[in-house]
Amino acid sequence: MVCNGEFWDTISNGKSYRSCSNVPGRRSGTYHLRTIRADYAVGFCDYSLLSQSCQLVWKHSYYQVGTPEERMRTFSSYDRPCRDLSDGWCNVANKDMVPGSTQVTAAYHKGKLVYAYRGDRNSELGKSWRGAILNNPSKILDLCTSGNGVPPEPTSDTYPGLSFDKWNPGKYNGNCDTDVYPSLTDDCRWANCGIPSSISSSSRKVQMTVAIYLC
Repeated sequence: MVCNGEFWDTISNGKSYRSCSNVPGRRSGTYHLRTIRADYAVGFCDYSLLSQSCQLVWKHSYYQVGTPEERMRTFSSYDRPCRDLSDGWCNVANKDMVPGSTQVTAAYHKGKLVYAYRGDRNSELGKSWRGAILNNPSKILDLCTSGNGVPPEPTSDTYPGLSFDKWNPGKYNGNCDTDVYPSLTDDCRWANCGIPSSISSSSRKVQMTVAIYLC
């Protein structure tokens, strides 16, 4: 059903929107968006990270999604709707269709933002593991007790397209802040960061979700 050029649905008050920037009220949440397909797809819009609208295009909750798979990588062609920030994983396959000149990498503990960094959009995002590198990075928020001010970067030596570190900028191997995949027993969540006690009683090896946005 179409009304005044908008596709009606049940998620976003009966409408779909061309992009997150077209959602009235700027309330973070799940909407039907037409950025990815001609009809619509479910997407998550965030308005709290920056003064502009941001669309979630990838997330991964480490050690909470079973054995890591190819389709979970940041450059996977497999589409799994990014509906929210709950534990799990998602991937927008056609990231080129999502508008925005700014790219954000953020890390959460049980829904609480621990760090977030922005950069210029990387043209390789969705095409290779290097697409998760933030060009000209700058800090939005960093509550880490170590490595504060160091932007997160993808690694090439653990599980490219899933693994990140937060140490030695420009060195994409030898450090770890998320995982030791494909091992499901070794654990390096928050190893470079260290969560403050105000967020978690344990500073490392606790719940961690990393997300990528386009804004």
